[in-house]
Amino acid sequence: MDQHILIINGATRFEGNTDILVKKLIEGAVSVGISTEQVDLRKEQIGDCIACYKCMGEAICSLDDDMIRIRKQIENSSILVLASPLYWCGVPGRMKTFIDRLFFYYHPQTKARIAGKGAIVLSPLNQKNVLYETAPLVEFYKRLFRCLDLRCAGMHFFGEIMEKGAALNKPEYLERAFNLGEGLPQLFK
Repeated sequence: MDQHILIINGATRFEGNTDILVKKLIEGAVSVGISTEQVDLRKEQIGDCIACYKCMGEAICSLDDDMIRIRKQIENSSILVLASPLYWCGVPGRMKTFIDRLFFYYHPQTKARIAGKGAIVLSPLNQKNVLYETAPLVEFYKRLFRCLDLRCAGMHFFGEIMEKGAALNKPEYLERAFNLGEGLPQLFK
């Protein structure tokens, strides 16, 4: 299997904690020969799903925007990393819009294009009680992965970092993100 990961970065803050952790994950992946590609949703033009269900009937999306290119990137990857901060027990708006557009892959014809791929969640949050605060997000991602036949390869949460750049003051988080990237070859077996 080709060792290629696609990171979908749903953070709205440039050079914030999500960006810092993603950068470390990429460094770890590259250090063991895995090719990486990153999509920063804050730079993309992605419209809201309009519930026309054209994807369900005809296996095509009626919207003409950056998701056309991003879907190709998804289909050419082996593992998806969904990275975004925790906002009010969920993902930021841009990430939610992106996830809504993944409904395209709910059609049996299109689901086959991504079924079986690995999926990883990476999420910084400002709360201390990580297990409690992330419970709704964990359930959300489990259901998403189940609906799309994606293989959950781990959910990684980094608590108590709120201010921009706070992750830089947590060397254990930087090491953990690097190790996550470095350990990705195990997921390709």
